[in-house]
Amino acid sequence: MKIALRLAAILVAAVLGAGTMGAAHADGPRTDRRVVSAIEAQPWVVLQQGDTGYRVTSARCFLTQFGFFDDCGTDADAFDAEPAAAVGRYQDARDLPKTGRIDAETWLAMRYDHGVAGPGDRRSHLVRGLQHALNILGDAIPVDGIYGSRTTTAVRNFQTRKSIDSDGLVGPITFRAMFAEGAEAARTSGL
Repeated sequence: MKIALRLAAILVAAVLGAGTMGAAHADGPRTDRRVVSAIEAQPWVVLQQGDTGYRVTSARCFLTQFGFFDDCGTDADAFDAEPAAAVGRYQDARDLPKTGRIDAETWLAMRYDHGVAGPGDRRSHLVRGLQHALNILGDAIPVDGIYGSRTTTAVRNFQTRKSIDSDGLVGPITFRAMFAEGAEAARTSGL
């Protein structure tokens, strides 16, 4: 629990530009603080057994990239016993409550482990998870695990719709905008 709280504090500080790192080391370095606050206020969508959808598919890919699952098939969107067990292993490794659900603490840990993804990123499973989400959230791009120009453009288009400074990187701001509640809306909610 302490690790999760420290992790959350570090992420909020980085995203809001506190400390020496500032938001320039994340995606959207010139994103208006009101936009960042509105995105951070969106609750995470809790995923559990029986759920389906792009978030489940992307989470399966992230867990595969992090070494806790072995199926990043973007045609598989079922959150059944196998992904739940993988989430439990991930939570155990991150000293989180082992629930088998992707709750707010687990999303925060995944966002931290995700870091910043951008052009040339070699984490193919992670990139496939992002590409699948981008396909659902607005741009039809190949889900090939290659963060090239089409993925960069899709990220920029998503960022523009959400009023995030459009730099083509998926860092903590864009990650939350993609996977928290309201991701499917045309604009950032609360502005």
